[in-house]
Amino acid sequence: MVKDSRLKGLRVLVIGASSGVGRAAGEALAGEGARVAFAARRTDRLEEAVRGVIADGRGEALAIECDVCDESSVDAAVSRTIAAYGGLDALVYAPGIAVFRRLSEIDAETWRRVLDTNLVGPTLALRAAISHLEESRGKAVLISSIVIDDRPPRPQNAPYVVSKVALEALVQAWQGEHRSVGFTTIAMGDTVTEFGQDSDPALLGGMVKSWVQSGYMYGRAMDVESVAEQIVSVLRSRETVRRVAITPRYSDDPSDGGGHWRG
Repeated sequence: MVKDSRLKGLRVLVIGASSGVGRAAGEALAGEGARVAFAARRTDRLEEAVRGVIADGRGEALAIECDVCDESSVDAAVSRTIAAYGGLDALVYAPGIAVFRRLSEIDAETWRRVLDTNLVGPTLALRAAISHLEESRGKAVLISSIVIDDRPPRPQNAPYVVSKVALEALVQAWQGEHRSVGFTTIAMGDTVTEFGQDSDPALLGGMVKSWVQSGYMYGRAMDVESVAEQIVSVLRSRETVRRVAITPRYSDDPSDGGGHWRG
């Protein structure tokens, strides 16, 4: 059931909504009464999410195919959202990819692939949406990462870290040029998603173990719903929330995955 919420009727485009944080955010916003366009490449998953929202009576939703590395696809996703809802009040950008290798092993094509998704994609989405967000005095929420606060950066994660540092600067630049729109980055800690699922399990396992031993990780990961709650909170706020940093709560309970803390 839709809650009595300040977000009722809010027109939202969530890019990267086929899984993970993006999907959780779309479902949470629909639960608050927002009208949500779920956008991503995997249309079968989008349609599944939309069917669930409609069946549960959580609000209005539609599925839109969108490839963030294709400028025309991004433009079309924004246009379809505007056509369906008559405007746009909020944009949520959730896609993100990483490549886990040493810097000396990363070629130009790999750098381009990561930056296209994590940095160029957001600015394509913002460029397509900005006039509509200015008209509604809306908001843009972009998913960053807590890893940019690690010193020194996590080994074998350079393209991701660099792209997220640049994303924070990019959002500040957009805010400087478009004062009437509220821009927010959400720097999330380690979260249970499909992130890194295409990597070599042995390589990834060993790397994560070393990160935990070096104090980079908490030894447990958050649920995507924890991040979605922050997105809902940002969009519910009457003011602009510039940055949110959220990390897993420390726990001594082994059954909770606890026992490690960055401090």
